[in-house]
Amino acid sequence: MLKMTVAALTLLTATTAVAQDTAPLSAVSVQGDFGYAHHRAGSEDDNESGQAFAPGVALTYHIDPQWAVRLQHVNAGEFTAFAEPVTVYLQNARVFVDARLESKASWTGLMGQYQSMQQPQSWSFGVRFGATFWKHELTFSQVVKQVSHSTLNFMLGEKYADRGTDNGVDILGGVFAQYHFNDKLAFTADLDLAPFSTNAAAELNGAETLDQTKMDYHISRIGVGVQYRF
Repeated sequence: MLKMTVAALTLLTATTAVAQDTAPLSAVSVQGDFGYAHHRAGSEDDNESGQAFAPGVALTYHIDPQWAVRLQHVNAGEFTAFAEPVTVYLQNARVFVDARLESKASWTGLMGQYQSMQQPQSWSFGVRFGATFWKHELTFSQVVKQVSHSTLNFMLGEKYADRGTDNGVDILGGVFAQYHFNDKLAFTADLDLAPFSTNAAAELNGAETLDQTKMDYHISRIGVGVQYRF
């Protein structure tokens, strides 16, 4: 009788341990991360680029251990496309201004995701692909710093600003790696690629040096953060 009791307890303990090891992970996870985005805008002949701080958040529904659907929002930040002195000719006089062009972008992406098996104290890797609902904004500003004729002194310090916006839907892709501390918490490292074409420059009446056509815009973003599964 004692042997049967011991055997039964041993079997019950083993079954409980297996059930714990194979218990399914939660279907829902949230992620927050911080990163930097590299912006490149323009044509093949004339490109401007820069970096910007780019935080993001994401909500993921895990269909099974490998496949998931992910909703992500990223503030891709703002970079200075150019900041330089410009000379404007006004009849027989010259007006010297400091001109700036700031470019800002954000997106909300909906993607399908494939991920390798996730186990505590180990790495997993995956890929994502889907659509991005992007928004782009260009801000052109200038300040009059100097004039070549005293009759134009009233213009000194005068400021001008104009803004152009555009939005649309395009593709979004990425790769990622996660280190799983346990069944709930993981460290994440992501690379997002978001190309799109924007027509925001067409609304900038004051930026005469800009090509008033669509701009090819590319954002590559690297982010690190944490994921928590409920």
